[in-house]
Amino acid sequence: MNANAASRHLRVAFEAAALIARNLRRTRGFATVPLRHHDGYRLCAMRRPHLPGALALYAELHDGQPLDLPRRWLYRLAGNRLGVVALDINGRVVGAAFYGFSRRDLREDRVHSSFSGVHPAHRGRGLATELRRTAILHFRANGVRGYSSRISADNVASLKPSLRLGFHIAERYQDPVSGEQRYYLVCDFDDDYRDDTTQGREPQPPTPETERKAVP
Repeated sequence: MNANAASRHLRVAFEAAALIARNLRRTRGFATVPLRHHDGYRLCAMRRPHLPGALALYAELHDGQPLDLPRRWLYRLAGNRLGVVALDINGRVVGAAFYGFSRRDLREDRVHSSFSGVHPAHRGRGLATELRRTAILHFRANGVRGYSSRISADNVASLKPSLRLGFHIAERYQDPVSGEQRYYLVCDFDDDYRDDTTQGREPQPPTPETERKAVP
């Protein structure tokens, strides 16, 4: 192994250790994600017995690509404080959401959604919204200011439940790897979060015309 390769490996190992350490420090003293119910489903903390199902769902929704190793270790250690799962009547994981704190999140006192997904057979039942709602209630109760997320502009299935809960687009950018248009959204719990979504006109993802007005 040459010096450059060794340096790269050390840098990757350091970044992985830093990611795990800052998340464990930030969630020290957090309560466990509370149990909630929605339309026959249970929404609860991602405990270790749920982790294999959550990771399998992640891989299925990412064309077989597994979650990276540092985050697998993080959710093994702190999944009950940083993860939410949706369970069907048989206790199978049919929805999952992973959260964490980047350096930016720590500065801004927000938590970031790195993944939120529902098995295709269980979509259209409000689970995507309830996964986010469960996380919002959990992190707000533990003193976090708000929630951030990055979503592709054409991912209407993720945009709609986010907008429904009060997220707004803070930044628009082009992904340097894929070239796709993406949004950085935030929801500050005290100012933006909508607890009652049964009234009023449902927010819609921006069109090319409206996003020009909505995005700084």
